[in-house]
Amino acid sequence: MYDTLKLKHQVTQLPKEVIEQQESPFFWKGLKWTPIFNKKTNQVKAYETTVSNLRLELKGNIISCNNSLQKWYMGNNYELFTYSQVVKALEKLDSVLPFNVYDAKIHYLAVGTVIEEKAQPILNTWLSLNGKQPESMLGNNKQYGKKFYFTDYNVKGYDKTFEVKTHERIKLNKPLFRFELEIYTRNLNKRKNSIGIYTVHDLIDKVKYQMLADELLSKYDKIEKQQSIPLSQLNNKEKEVLALFQNQEILQQYKIDHFETFSIRRKVYNRIKKLSNDKYLIHVKKQLKTSVKHTLF
Repeated sequence: MYDTLKLKHQVTQLPKEVIEQQESPFFWKGLKWTPIFNKKTNQVKAYETTVSNLRLELKGNIISCNNSLQKWYMGNNYELFTYSQVVKALEKLDSVLPFNVYDAKIHYLAVGTVIEEKAQPILNTWLSLNGKQPESMLGNNKQYGKKFYFTDYNVKGYDKTFEVKTHERIKLNKPLFRFELEIYTRNLNKRKNSIGIYTVHDLIDKVKYQMLADELLSKYDKIEKQQSIPLSQLNNKEKEVLALFQNQEILQQYKIDHFETFSIRRKVYNRIKKLSNDKYLIHVKKQLKTSVKHTLF
């Protein structure tokens, strides 16, 4: 379920090369560190190294580590990444990084899952999330996904088969849809029902892992989707409300021009949504729920 992580660790004993701002590469903790120069002053501003696909940067006394944990451990993120695999991956990561990985602070993480479904029919139903419309994810001048951008988190869904073929030149023989939540930990921790993700050690807490899985599914549920509702069961007022909420451009302007009645119409829309019996939407939700459940082992 975990994908990209952004970790930070405070170094208590810096190598003399860093203290002296050495301008040539050096070895420390079994890794070759290369200086990064400030383009304006031409002075050393940090040092960088890599561990497979993971990028490490040492700036001041802080080491940051960014990239996909799943890709580092499994070589891809189009398969399921289970809890037991996460535990093993972090054990391995702890053995190769130049610090105790479990004590490292987490500033950002991405969680996601994959289902065997064509992406476009799923994406075609997406209208908005918390009043915001999605932006297109493009590759080779083709829309292959949609993404919602917010201050503390992003939500995206995309054609994983297309992405892998385009970026990694790997041809998968089945359609895969990937759903992801990218989130800054401040969003998880500074809320009423805090999940409490502060250090890497929290990632192997099974209770918190389950809470993150629930968070992922919750974000999918909150995406406003094109509904298939039997019109014969609606009165004229309800049909007007349905038409309003299924057209995002008109809806956003309505919220501005008629804010005093918007909440009333939202309640009507929430009520008539319960009449929806869209078998396709139900199927996709069930697939995602089953996929996430399989990552818990």
